[in-house]
Amino acid sequence: MITPSLLNDILTSLSEEYERVGSSENHRIEQVCSIEQATSNSIVWCHPSRPEKAKVIEDTLAQVVICDREIEWNGTVQPEKTLIKVEDPKRVFTRLVRQMMSGAYAPGIHATSTVHPEADIHASVHIGPHCYVGKCVIGEGSQIHGNSFIYDGVQLGKEVVIEASVVLGAEGFGLANTEEGGWERFPHLGGLVIGDRVEVGAGSTIDRGAIQDTSIGEGTKISKQVHISHNVQVGKHCLITGGVSIAGSTVVGDFVWISPGVTILNKVRIGNHAFVAIGATVTQSIPDHYQAIGRKITPKTS
Repeated sequence: MITPSLLNDILTSLSEEYERVGSSENHRIEQVCSIEQATSNSIVWCHPSRPEKAKVIEDTLAQVVICDREIEWNGTVQPEKTLIKVEDPKRVFTRLVRQMMSGAYAPGIHATSTVHPEADIHASVHIGPHCYVGKCVIGEGSQIHGNSFIYDGVQLGKEVVIEASVVLGAEGFGLANTEEGGWERFPHLGGLVIGDRVEVGAGSTIDRGAIQDTSIGEGTKISKQVHISHNVQVGKHCLITGGVSIAGSTVVGDFVWISPGVTILNKVRIGNHAFVAIGATVTQSIPDHYQAIGRKITPKTS
């Protein structure tokens, strides 16, 4: 849900450079829609590479359109419209809309959740229903959604979002052989450190380290049903999409994109700005700026 807002008010906090053209009216924005389904009180954005984008913008009923700098305002056809011309319309639209979103996750701990008495939790944190939070640290502005389980030794930074039914800091699948050829548990004494503004999607699991900590870098976004094993080190601002499995002690660099359904073998290294295509099985390390498709590794093209 969004809070109805005046255009002038939300533009005042926009840090991006922009050019405002067209109507100078201080439009009241009451809803967010796709550009095709918009009404007059909507805010919309248009992708710069969209075919016939100028015609699409002329035809939309929305009176506030976030668009690229190539678009020309037509005062005859669209006198009531205001165009906000920017370098990256999607990014600006995202930031403006987030300003208008109502605070659905108020600070506080739901009555059905259990929190360790020695947990260090900032007063602004939201913890939803039926959660368990062990002896851990949770930073300012973070959200823990319902039915999540956070073991002892987990550290969450600021503005972290943990969606429903996530398990953080469970013991990893590290085992040692017995004399009889069976298996026994390797001790997992490490923790799990998650940086600022990380998001972890519903149903995902991230194990704690065996000796060293498992870590997830600042700004990384993890989608649904992802498993990250013990000792894995993930860098900053990575995108890890749905159904990915990363085996133990793998190192993932910064700004890496891992597509849906990828499996990454243990102890490999994924270089900075690497791209791993959908369904790939990664059995060897990937250098910086390379891509992996299926089982083949090639340089990324610009």
